[in-house]
Amino acid sequence: MRRAAGLRAPHPGALVALALAGLAAAAFGALIGAAQDRPSVLALDAYLRRILVFSLGQAALSTVLSLVLGAALALALARRRFPGRSLALAALGAAAVMPAIVVVFSVVAVYGRSGWLAAGIEAAGLAPRPNPFGWPGILVAHVFLNATLAARVFLDALSRAPAEHWRLAAILGFGPRATFAHLDWPILKREAPGLAGLVFLLCFTSFAIVLTLGGGPGKATLEVAIFSALRVELDFARAAMLAGLQLAICLSLTLLLHWAVTQAPVAPTERLPIARPDCADPRLRLLDLVVLALGGALVLPLLAATLEGAAALPRVLDGDLARAATTSVTIALVSAALACAMAIALAGAAQAARERRRGRLAAAYDVLPALVLAIPPFALTAGLFLLLRGRVGATEAGFVLLPLVNAIGALPFAYRFLAPALATSAERHGRLAALLGLTGLRRLAIVDWPVLRRPLAGAFAFAAALSFGDFGIVALFGGAELRTLPYLLYERLGAYRLDEAAAIGLLLVAAAFALSAFATRMARC
Repeated sequence: MRRAAGLRAPHPGALVALALAGLAAAAFGALIGAAQDRPSVLALDAYLRRILVFSLGQAALSTVLSLVLGAALALALARRRFPGRSLALAALGAAAVMPAIVVVFSVVAVYGRSGWLAAGIEAAGLAPRPNPFGWPGILVAHVFLNATLAARVFLDALSRAPAEHWRLAAILGFGPRATFAHLDWPILKREAPGLAGLVFLLCFTSFAIVLTLGGGPGKATLEVAIFSALRVELDFARAAMLAGLQLAICLSLTLLLHWAVTQAPVAPTERLPIARPDCADPRLRLLDLVVLALGGALVLPLLAATLEGAAALPRVLDGDLARAATTSVTIALVSAALACAMAIALAGAAQAARERRRGRLAAAYDVLPALVLAIPPFALTAGLFLLLRGRVGATEAGFVLLPLVNAIGALPFAYRFLAPALATSAERHGRLAALLGLTGLRRLAIVDWPVLRRPLAGAFAFAAALSFGDFGIVALFGGAELRTLPYLLYERLGAYRLDEAAAIGLLLVAAAFALSAFATRMARC
C-alpha cells in the first residue's frame, strides 16, 4: 500500500511521447508485415539513387536560396520605413502560409507556357517561352514559400535586439560594415542553423510541389516515391524501405542541429524602435531597393495570380464547395486541438523535468516535436490504415487519419508557440506554485493559463491554417466521398478548369492568411 501510494502517475507529456513512438512503430511494423505478401527489390537501384540525389540537391539549393533571400529581405525591411511597409509584411505573411497546391497553381499561371511571363515574352517578340516544370518551377515554389518564412523569422529576431545595443552603436559611430558585423550578423548566425534545418526538411519532404511541377519520374522526392509505391504500385516493401531511408536522413539532420545549436526556449521581448546608424548610407539604400524589388518580383505576381479567381467565385459557390469547405474546417479544428493538446503536454513535461534538474530528459522532450518532421507522413498514414483495414472503410479511415496526421505535422509549430510561454510562467511563478502545492491541472488553470492563453490561441490558429491548406494525406484518401478544399482545387486543375481553381485558391489563401495573421498577433501580445 505504501509503495502504491508513493508511485507517481506518469506525466501527460510522457504519455504523448509514448503514443507518438507507438504510432510510428506500429505503422512501420504494419508496412513491413504487409510487405511479406508483396516482396520488392530493396536494392539501391538507379531510380532510387536518382531521386535521392535529386531530393538532396533540390533541398540544399532551395535552402541556400531561401536563407540568402530571406536574410536580405529581413535586413532591408529592418533598415527601411516606407509607405506600404505594413502591406509588404502582410504579403510576406500571406506567402509563408500559402497552401502548396495554391503555389503550384500560381507558378503555372505566372510562368507556364500560357502564363503571364510567356504572354509578355511573346508580346516582346522574344523566345523561348518559359517552362515551369522540373528544376525551375520547383525552386521558384520552394523559395517563394521558404524565403518569406525565413524573412519573417529573421525580421522578428532583428526586432528583438535590445535597444541598448543600438544606442551604443550610435554612440560609437558604427558604419554599415560594423553594424552588420557586430549587431546583425550575430543574430542571423544564431537563427540560421535551426531555420536552415527546418527549411531543408520541408523541401526534402516536399510532396505537392514536386508531384505537380516535377515534370516526370526523374524529378521526384522520396515523399513522392513513397506515395507512388503506395498508391500506384501497392508495393509496401518499397514504401517501407523508402520511408526508412527518409527517416534516417531526416532524423540524423534533426538530431545534429538540435544538439549543436538549440537553446532553451525563451519568451520574446519587445523594444521601442531605435533608429539604426546605417540607414542613411546611400549604398545600402540602393542595395535595399534592389533586394525589395527582387522580393516583390518573386512574391507579388504569385500572390496576384490567385486574385484572378475573384471573377469565378460565383461559379464555384455550389454544393461541392460547401461540402469540401465543411470537411476542411472540421479536420482543421480537430487537428489544431490535437496539436495544441500534445504541445502543451510535451512542453509541460519538459518544464517539469527542468524543475527536477533532469536536463537530458527535458532536452529529449524539447527535441521530440522536431523529430516528428522526420517521419514520412505517407508511410505513417499507410501503416495506420493497414492496421484499420477490415474494421473501417477507406473513407472512414481517412476521416480518422487526416486530422491525426495533420496534428502530428503541426506539432513542431504549435510547440514553438507554447513552450516559451510555459517557460516564462515557470520562471515567474514556478517557485510560488511549488510552495502552494499547485500541480497538474490546478497549476495549469491558476498559474499557467493567464500566460498561456494568447499563445495558445495563436498556436491553434496556425495549426488550423496548416491543416486547412494541406494537400498531402488527402491525396491517398480523396475521392467523391472525401474532398477537402485543396483536393477540390487539385481536381479542377486536373480538369483544366483554371478559373475555378483560381477561385478556390483565393478562398484558401484568404483563410490561411487570416488564421496566420491572427496567430502572429496573438504570439506578439
